[in-house]
Amino acid sequence: MAPVAGSVYHAAMPLYEFMCAKCGSRDEVFSRTMMAEVIPPPCKDAGSESGHEMRRIVSKFVRHKTLSDQIDEAEAKYGAEVDAAMGSAPDVGRYARRYESLAKDLPPD
Repeated sequence: MAPVAGSVYHAAMPLYEFMCAKCGSRDEVFSRTMMAEVIPPPCKDAGSESGHEMRRIVSKFVRHKTLSDQIDEAEAKYGAEVDAAMGSAPDVGRYARRYESLAKDLPPD
């Protein structure tokens, strides 16, 4: 199946991460396509020492949160605190009745 021009797969140029099994040194290999064979790089810290085998590891990834995700997360984390600090919702009907009772003695416009 050929990649579609402009698609994510067409533009994908992966980075492969490797870690030395002996010393823990890490390195990355860039590949132009996802189908290319990736050869592990030599360990940078090996020097003349043997046994430094680079093994492919799972790369970390990042998921960017939308504004909606951020609001939902903040609401779940701080919602109870905000509600407690703000108190109960005002009774708008009570204010309207109070205004009417006070305004009836005012002169007309």
